[in-house]
Amino acid sequence: MITVFTPSYNRAYTLPRLFGSLQRQACSDFEWVIVDDGSTDGTAELCEDFAKEARFPLRYARQDNSGKHVAINRGAIEASGEWFFIVDSDDYLPPDSIEINKVYLSQISEDPRFAGVSGLRAMVDGSWIIGQGLS
Repeated sequence: MITVFTPSYNRAYTLPRLFGSLQRQACSDFEWVIVDDGSTDGTAELCEDFAKEARFPLRYARQDNSGKHVAINRGAIEASGEWFFIVDSDDYLPPDSIEINKVYLSQISEDPRFAGVSGLRAMVDGSWIIGQGLS
């Protein structure tokens, strides 16, 4: 299983778009872990509402504001998935993202040469943020 992890600090205005993209995933074999780094904007209540509607397990944890790096460490502790997929609060995923990731992860899951996987970020139009042609 994949843990989709989102660190958040006062991002209640961006989280609904990410939640919507997770709801539209073709594959729902994942969990979403949100670590709220001390938000004061209603993030907790929003995540409660998400949990009622989610097609996947959702866990919310709140901590005092300590920085993104501490939130990521907390998320790793909270995660139950074999894979930890960080998706920032202002990002979202195409509907086949989890499915595609599972295909590639299954090809390397037993290969000891892999300690992790990194991907490229793209714009809505499909162009890569860091430039074309990189492999």
